[in-house]
Formats: sequence, C-alpha cells, structure tokens
Amino acid sequence: MVGEPIGKAEQNAILEDERRFTQDMRASRESGKPAEAILRTDDRVLARITDGIYRQPSSALRELISNGYDADATEMYIDTDAPRYSRIEVRDNGRGMDEVALSRLIHHIGGSSKRTSLGKEIGTTSETDPNLSAGGRRLIGKIGIGLFSVSQLTSHFQIITKIKGNDYRLFADVILKTYMEDGSEKADGTFETGRVRVISVPADDHSSQGTQIILRRLHPRARDILRSRERWDRWFEQAELPEDERDPAVSAPIFHSGVLAKEPDPEDGELVFRKQPELPWKKSDPPLAKFEKLRAALADQVGTTQDRPDLATTLDTYLSTLWTLSLSAPIEYLRKHPFDLTTEDDSAAYLLTNMRGRARALELKPGERIRDAAELTNSAQAPAGGFKVFVDEVELRRPITFEWWPSERQAIKNPLMFVGRYSPDLSKIPSAVRGGDLAFEAYLFWNSKIVPKENNGVLVRINGASGALFDDTFMKYQISEQTRLRQVTAEIFVTKGLDAALNIDRESFNFAHPHYALLSNWLHRSLRQLANTQKALSEAIRNEQAQERQEQDKDRLNRFVERSWHSARKEPAERPPSVEVVTNPAAAAERRRQGIIAFDRSKLTSARPPNGKNAPRDAADREMKLKAVATILDGFGLFEDMSYEEQHRLLNAILAVFFDDAQI
Repeated sequence: MVGEPIGKAEQNAILEDERRFTQDMRASRESGKPAEAILRTDDRVLARITDGIYRQPSSALRELISNGYDADATEMYIDTDAPRYSRIEVRDNGRGMDEVALSRLIHHIGGSSKRTSLGKEIGTTSETDPNLSAGGRRLIGKIGIGLFSVSQLTSHFQIITKIKGNDYRLFADVILKTYMEDGSEKADGTFETGRVRVISVPADDHSSQGTQIILRRLHPRARDILRSRERWDRWFEQAELPEDERDPAVSAPIFHSGVLAKEPDPEDGELVFRKQPELPWKKSDPPLAKFEKLRAALADQVGTTQDRPDLATTLDTYLSTLWTLSLSAPIEYLRKHPFDLTTEDDSAAYLLTNMRGRARALELKPGERIRDAAELTNSAQAPAGGFKVFVDEVELRRPITFEWWPSERQAIKNPLMFVGRYSPDLSKIPSAVRGGDLAFEAYLFWNSKIVPKENNGVLVRINGASGALFDDTFMKYQISEQTRLRQVTAEIFVTKGLDAALNIDRESFNFAHPHYALLSNWLHRSLRQLANTQKALSEAIRNEQAQERQEQDKDRLNRFVERSWHSARKEPAERPPSVEVVTNPAAAAERRRQGIIAFDRSKLTSARPPNGKNAPRDAADREMKLKAVATILDGFGLFEDMSYEEQHRLLNAILAVFFDDAQI
C-alpha cells in the first residue's frame, strides 16, 4: 500500500539535501574528499524493492538495460563472470550522469525525472517532449527504481559515469539495506535504502561518455540461481541411484555453463569443474553467431527430445537468462522483423480488422513488405542510432523466427501471419478514467508448432521493451481452442498508453486498467478471426484434396470399368456406352433415343446421400459408382431384356448394399 505523501517541509528538506550533495560532489573535484549521502525512497512501496519484487537475476539486468536504452546508449556490455558469478559488470555508451542527475537519482528513488519537466532540466529527457529521451527514443523506464533492482543480486555496487565533454568521472560507491533494518523509517516519512560515497576523478578522454555499474559480491542465493545449483544437486543425487530407481522427471540441462566442484576465489581462483561446460557455441565464434547457435540448439531438439522443446529442459539458468533478456530488450530480431516479411518468405499475410468474421488476405506484390501493404510503422527505423546488447561476448537478438515447421497433420502447408493495428478514440471517456490515449500494432503468427514452446502466447512490448514473457493464456482467452492456441505466437507493440497499467515489478499488469481491457478485447477478437480464417483455409484445402482424390479414383475406376466391359463383351471393336443420370423421365427417354444409357434420378433413392456439409461430395461419389455398375451390367448384357423400371430397381438394390443401410 502506498504511503501518505510527504509534506512541504519534508519535501524542502529533501531538496536541500539534494542541493548540498550536488555541491559536495562538485567540490570533490578540487578537494578529493568524498561526498556522502543517504539513499531515501519516496514511499513505503519503493522501500520494498529490496524485499523481493524481482524474482530472477534477469529482472535486475533487464532494468539496467532499460536504463541504458533511455540514456540513448547504442551499445551495452554485460559481464556476468560466468561460471563464478561473483560480480557482474554492466556498461553502456549512453549520455552518462552529472552531479545534478546523480544527486536526483539518489534522493528520489521511485521519483524518476523521466516523463516530467524536470527531466529536461537535468538532461534525461527531450527538450520538447518529456516522454522521449534526449535522443528521441520513447522512454521505457518510468518509476525510477531500475538501478536499485540490483538489490536482488547484491548489497554493494559502484557507479562510474561520465558525460561527453567533461574532464572528470564520478565514482559512486553504494551500500544498500532493506527497509526492515532498524532505523530505516525516518521522521519525515521516507525510508533509508542505503548510503553512498562519491568521488570525482580527472579524465583525459573528454569525448567519451557512458555509465558503468559494478555489482560486487553477489548474494549466495543469486549465485546459486545462476548456477542452477538446486537442479544440479537433484541430478547428481539421482545419478548415484540405481537406474531403475531414478526419477525420470529429474534431468540435466543439455546446454549449460558447467558445474564447479568447489567455490573459486571471487577474483581469480582456478576453476575446477565437476561437470565441464556444454555451450552451443565455440569461444572463437563471433558474438552474433553465438546467439544464432543458441537459437539453433533449441530448434535442433525438435524430433530428438520432444516435439516442442522447452527452455527448462534444454538450457540451464544462465543460458535461459540470456534468452529472457533477448526477449525483453528493445533490440533487433535475429532475422527479420515480422512486418518486414515479403512474398519470398514462407508466410501468407492477412490483415486483422475490427469486425467479426475472417481476416482479409493481403495481396503482396513481389518484394513488397507486410508493413508497406498494411501501413504499419513499428521498428521501421532504429531510434537514436540503434541499440545492441552483448552478454559475455554474445550479441543478443530477439529469438523469434517465422519459418515453417512441416507437419503432415496440417492441411495448410505454410505459416500464416496476421497483422493489425488499433487506436481507439477515447476522447468521450473522462480523462480520469481512460488513463490517456492508447495505440498499438500487433501480429499473430500461426505455425504447425511453436519452437521453443515458451514462445507460445502473447508478449506485450511497451515502447519496444517487455517486462513479461509470453502469456500462453492469451490474456485469459476463454474460447476452447487449445490445439490452435498452442500454434500461435503473438506480439503487441504499444506506442501510446498501457505503461500506467504496469505493476511495480514491470512484469505483470493491472487487469482492471481500461487500456489492458481494450487491448485484451482486441486480442481475443483477433484470435477469433485467426481461427475462422485458418479453419476456412483448411476446409478449402481438404475439399480440393478430396476433389483431386475423387478425380484420381474416377480415372482408376473408368479404366477398370472399360477392361471389365471389354472382357464381358469379347468385342474389341466396340466401346462402352455413355451412362447418364438425368432429372426426369422425359429427359431419360430423349437420351435413350440417342443411344445413351440414361436413368431417372428421382427413381434412384439409394444414390441420394443424406443432408450435410459433405452431401455434394458424397452425391458425386455415388453417381460415379452408379455409372460404373451400370456400365459393367451392360457389358454382361443384363439390361437387354429388362424394363427400365427393373433396371432402376436392380441399381437401387446394388447401391443400397454400399450406401443405404436403412434399406437393408
């Protein structure tokens, strides 16, 4: 529960502390004396940052990546110190922080200057739009707690930051504590989160800029998670048991960073492995090739371990962390953005509408991209020079690809790409209720299978980034489409709104927020369009295939009938007569006078199929076999002395054996 707002006197006291600390840091350039400050939060909720709103190491690293992106960095480098995981370093080439920005951060955890007029003053936002970075990017961060998410990994970290043109760097040493520690709650209603010491160091590389964050001595629990310790402990325990007593549910990851036999020295101890690393790449591979091999390693499990390989079985926590970061960061796709697919790719394209029924086929010209045909703009240009993330010399990319996985179960032999956009007019809804404007573009991709299976579901990106992974419930879609839903991956690219619906962990949503309700309703409507379109395409293909089979059967049957007729007649010079089924007795008589064997359809009750969607196809099949039987009977001369009435009765009796159980 959010605490009560602090009063004006308390606000003034915090601003005074902020100004004093800024002056102390500036004075440090001359004196060399560290500037010291207490880290404080603005309310109780944000004091709970150190108590576990982030569940995995990837959550903290994701927040640091977001901070670098918002600082207009074009590159970020993360060194995890794998497999020791004793410290993690994160550095970017963003604009860095000066004394004012650093002091603001320290004194207002949870009170971010982003999206405010203050951001322009201290250089964290555009001069013309507080929703944009100084370089024009749509901001990811908002609530100002990204830096302090590292408390889940360590209580001690350092910030080294520099602005381009400055002849000095700021070195900040930060010690965190939880708000539960004694004395953390102050009389002014704020909460002490830790302490910081900052010194200013001369720098001769005036043109450089950026921020480096060093996480020192990771918590044992964080190291154990990154090492997959609990999983390996269970696996080694099982390995000591007789084979028939082992739990088949306990498995070792196929690819992993190794298992250490003993705790190494945190700085430079020799690594002794109990199990050697099994990585999907070679150390000499280029950074992007390493990530391509990670994606290929998962895809290669199809048909070997299971039909739809999953991250949990295939990768350890370290490699899964790389995968998670690659999904959440605002980076490029491994191959193509889905909107950049053309006729040269596997997918057939369809446009989602705001109506019921089916999606509309997009007729792409040769080489035309889906985005051009559907007038979509997401990621058409890389903002502020692009953005790349490297983790341990692996370049991350979004690991979502759109190739076809062949399947004999599916009538459709290519994937389907459904795209759409939505920007509802909310002007008539009171501003206090609507939560601002909402606009997004999206795709729903249908395939015979989704690889890995964790990519099955819907992932929401706000301004290019995502805090959550794929939601395989598709925002609680209620219609029973279990098989089809397992064949869909979807992404929603939000350009306006929805960020207010994010919960404090940035990994979940407030379901009651109007933007979330609008988005989920659009998604559910789009899923129905996908299902209707996919069903219609499948049925059309099945009908076409049935027609082809029927034609093939007809050709085989005609050849058999002709051989049987000649064998019975013993007259090679003659050929089988034509057999027709007409609508009434008069038409039958006219055709017989022309030498054709004709029957009255109204008298052939066994040739009429029951009503149903397959009736036309069944009728054609019955008529084909009726003509075959009649031709063979003619070959044996059975019709020569029979009246037309008896001929109809004979055919009804024969056809009833095959088609009409009711008459037998």
